[in-house]
Amino acid sequence: MNGMKQIAYFGLSTLFLKVLGFALLPISTRILSQAEFGELNFLVSISAVMSLLLCLGLPELLFKQHISDPQRKRALFRDALILCGFLSCVFIFILFYFIEPFSALLPVPLNTIDIKLLAVNLALSSVLSVLFCYFRYYEMAKQFCVLAILQGAGQTLCTLILLYLGYGVTGVMVSGVISSTLVLLIALSLVINQLGISFKYIAWNITPKNCLFLLSIIVSSLFVYANNGAENWFIAASVGKEKLAQYYVVLQFALMTSFTFEPIRMWWFSRRFNELTQNRTKYIFLCKLSLDIGILLCALMIIVTPHIFSIVLPHNYQLNTWLLPSLIVVVVLRHHSDLLNIGCYTQFNGLFVTVINAISALIALLLLGFLVPKFGVSGAVSALACAQLVKTGLFVAISQKLEYLAFKVKSFVPSWVCFLLIYILSIIDLAQYVLWQLVTFVGFLIVLFYKYKPLISNAIKPFLRIRAHD
Repeated sequence: MNGMKQIAYFGLSTLFLKVLGFALLPISTRILSQAEFGELNFLVSISAVMSLLLCLGLPELLFKQHISDPQRKRALFRDALILCGFLSCVFIFILFYFIEPFSALLPVPLNTIDIKLLAVNLALSSVLSVLFCYFRYYEMAKQFCVLAILQGAGQTLCTLILLYLGYGVTGVMVSGVISSTLVLLIALSLVINQLGISFKYIAWNITPKNCLFLLSIIVSSLFVYANNGAENWFIAASVGKEKLAQYYVVLQFALMTSFTFEPIRMWWFSRRFNELTQNRTKYIFLCKLSLDIGILLCALMIIVTPHIFSIVLPHNYQLNTWLLPSLIVVVVLRHHSDLLNIGCYTQFNGLFVTVINAISALIALLLLGFLVPKFGVSGAVSALACAQLVKTGLFVAISQKLEYLAFKVKSFVPSWVCFLLIYILSIIDLAQYVLWQLVTFVGFLIVLFYKYKPLISNAIKPFLRIRAHD
């Protein structure tokens, strides 16, 4: 399956899931009280940090490890699946046994049954992540798409039914367990024959060197969470579940921007290490193209999302108008750090990934601890922006030092200028600011058209030939 078809399938699944997620927002914010919705969001925050631990960095290892022998590569997937499944079972047992001490450590009170259901869902999702990596690596985008849509649709349907029956947050947790179990069983049935490689034929494939890489990814992922997720704990502890609910809704609309870029990210991240090895010139071009697309999508979302936000959500979830565009700026910075960091992963077993994430995490935690108690949600957004800016600068500088790639900074300047102008127009009090944003966006499109004119021409030639033939 070629790259465009894969992107289309990934795009379809991502679009479907995110549409379902955002469709649930106006429903859940009206059925649940603001305190209940804040409690649900805090459970999601716990899920985010625990999933980093349970996935063990295995997706990164599976994509990074270049093995020429197809059977040995499949054996690596086999080992990753076994390891993830075993540790997920251990995690459930430990959490169930120590549920009371764990609950006492949380900054807000939560129902213990909700925490237990969350643990089961996390374990199932972690095993599923390995299987989904298999589909991505072996270009089984169609299977990936069908299963992802099945999981999302099933969970959404169960959530709606249980919410209307009055089960509240617990109903949301139950729906996650049901859908994850169903999809896991189907996914296992699709790959079990390919992964059923005897240990007599190929021994355990995860080496101590791999474990060192996994450890660096796990630690680094925790630092990433401190950069993007830890603010939920500070907000909940400092200003309460209600303010957390408001912040979470704004954050979801900002993350909508990241989701629009997800199909390209999923396609690119699964092949970027191979592309770097095979053709560095093509790697640089595809990396620049991906970044420009990411910036363009963020600029579009700055124009669109504030208006959608004000229409679909209750009035008591509205916050300062500058918060949403500012969170989208954080997303743009994250695109840069994600796409321009390859040298930090290819050299020294990913050590510098951990170091950079540790530095930015420390900055984020210090700023959150200082700003959130004083300024609430506004302080959290400011802290995230500062920490992400430092992180992006370090990733770009150190990656270029370790693995130099001939990027031309001036080629990104038009994209940066257009995006920043659209952002500034969104936060200042200017009459007809939307019109000026649209004019700037059209100019942005023209700049990118001339920048990638050969690529665009090659892409539309087949359609022009078909039309001429007809």
